[in-house]
Amino acid sequence: MYIDGEWYTKEGSSRDVVSPATGEVIGTVTPAGFEEVDRALKAADREKGNLEKMTVFERSEMLFRIADAIDAHKEELAKMIAMEMGKPYHTEALGEVGGSALAFRDAAEQIKWMSSEIPSVREKNVHVYAYRKPVGVFTIITPFNFPLCTASCYYLAPGLAAGNTILWLPPMSCSAVASLFMKCFEEAKVPKGMINMVIGTSQEAKTAAVVHPLTAGIGFTGSTKTGNDIMEKAKAKKSLMELGGNGPVVVLKDADLEKAAEGILAGSFGNAGQICTSTERVLVDDSVADELVKIILSKMDRYVVGNPMDEKTTMGPVHNRSTVDTVMEHVQDAIEKGAKVVSEHWGKVEGAPTEHYLYPTVIDHVSKDALLNIEETFGPVVPLVRFKEESEIMDLIAMSPYGLAAGVYTEDLKKGMQMAEEMRFGYVNINSGSSYWDWTFPAGGAGGSQSGYGRSGGKWSILEMSEERCVSVNLN
Repeated sequence: MYIDGEWYTKEGSSRDVVSPATGEVIGTVTPAGFEEVDRALKAADREKGNLEKMTVFERSEMLFRIADAIDAHKEELAKMIAMEMGKPYHTEALGEVGGSALAFRDAAEQIKWMSSEIPSVREKNVHVYAYRKPVGVFTIITPFNFPLCTASCYYLAPGLAAGNTILWLPPMSCSAVASLFMKCFEEAKVPKGMINMVIGTSQEAKTAAVVHPLTAGIGFTGSTKTGNDIMEKAKAKKSLMELGGNGPVVVLKDADLEKAAEGILAGSFGNAGQICTSTERVLVDDSVADELVKIILSKMDRYVVGNPMDEKTTMGPVHNRSTVDTVMEHVQDAIEKGAKVVSEHWGKVEGAPTEHYLYPTVIDHVSKDALLNIEETFGPVVPLVRFKEESEIMDLIAMSPYGLAAGVYTEDLKKGMQMAEEMRFGYVNINSGSSYWDWTFPAGGAGGSQSGYGRSGGKWSILEMSEERCVSVNLN
């Protein structure tokens, strides 16, 4: 752990960190409890005034130093992501590290242009200005699927840019890469106490961090169930939540099917399907469904499942056993309700070193009441749900309670834009898959859905992690 600029190992009962790629124990970790959380938050609270007093240019220079340190450890960080999380080193892990460095550089530029506002005033000789100030100490809790990128893009870079000190709780299963990441902040000479990392997303650590009186703001990316639990405990604290998704991609009969197939494959099999905005279901016009399936299957040989360090590997193992179980349950449920697996294989890869390796799966004729069309699967599956009339689309979408991201493929741009307006999703991509994303986008769930609220990414994260103050000056 990294608390108040010092490295710290807790004594007590430890647990193994096991590589999903090899099944080998790659380290042990003793989860944090109240004591470690308390120490870290007190350090962050002590330093919040010093960070706030930095000019935006001083904070910008610090963020650039962090980005340079990340780049200096790029290969080492990517190898750890590959072995600890499971994503392929060459095709995905290196990109995640590069994206993390880019997030700090972008935030460093963004804050230089976050200007104050001067509202109009009815009374003469009264001048008013509104400006942004940091919330204070932000506690952030991040998931395993992008152990560095989610933390960097949504919370660490914008949080420090906005002037907040931070307590970071990474997932215990990716604690080695989180520890290595903290070395980048140490090398960048980030003052002690401004960023702290405690290992332990156990119930005790999360609860201690969320309810602690020194926590002023909370950022969380993860499951809806956990997010709701955190919100209940957080009460009136400033909160930013990106929760679950079941991203639909709609393919209309006039769509460019080659383009649609490319976007669907990238959205469903990228990161082994473990992305909040993954293409979790394809709603396709029945008149073009057979052709779309044919095109998708013709491209399946590009997905080579194997050890994430192998150059030939394009899809690694899924990260944890619960994801394996969910994928197996959801596909079996769809089959029992009349669906047919059309890819060559499905399920666990035979002869693999662990049970975390799953075949990329395409399953057709999925019924609207199948779990694949309702719940978040979070694995490498392309489920096709057919419709005969466009009037069915919104009812099919409404079967799932999520509203994070969606996609529409059509050559009729007017129709695509009208459909995007009608959908209740945080963002909708037209002629791109649901997972097309850049950290500068305002990502997050639509109001009323189970995908959270608030906006993450780019200037939106900076705005969410700061608050407006207003000053009026009466010259009368």
